[in-house]
Amino acid sequence: MKTVDMRFDSDMIRSWIGKIFDKYKCDAFDFTNSVTQIVGLYIGDEVYALTNVQEAVDYFGTTDDMAVAKLSASEDTMIKSAFKDVEMISTPVGEEITSVKIVNEQQIMAINDEPAYEVWLTRAIIFEVGGCEISFEKDTVPFSEEITIQRGYNLIDKISDNDDFLEEWDDEYSPAYKREVVVVK
Repeated sequence: MKTVDMRFDSDMIRSWIGKIFDKYKCDAFDFTNSVTQIVGLYIGDEVYALTNVQEAVDYFGTTDDMAVAKLSASEDTMIKSAFKDVEMISTPVGEEITSVKIVNEQQIMAINDEPAYEVWLTRAIIFEVGGCEISFEKDTVPFSEEITIQRGYNLIDKISDNDDFLEEWDDEYSPAYKREVVVVK
């Protein structure tokens, strides 16, 4: 069985606890509360890039361009819109990070009833700050480069299901998925 692990580094996220989530920077919302390809996270004195960009990957036996979510240390100059002549906006947070929930998804594919693929990815991260939450969620459509941003309470209940993953496969494919929530305090 082939295993691919694209989960975020929980040690890096653990280093955020107790630091001030100063702001996040992204394109302005137009019609929905999602942005394309990149969000800058400004935590303490550091800048992190949350990206969801297409790249060629093995998608259950076929090489295809799929959006892959990544989280990495960055610099302010690298936080730029995917679109030409679009100025990003900063949304102030200014609160201490008390915990982060990492929503990881395990996608499993059997071919002709034989386990063939196991893919792990991070579907969302949810920050608890100042008594409320802010979530950043990778779109469930595999090739979509969108990142949905929400603010509020109990955001774990608002993370999209991925039941579309279970549909429209040829008869020899048997897909399944499940999620785990890792709470970092």
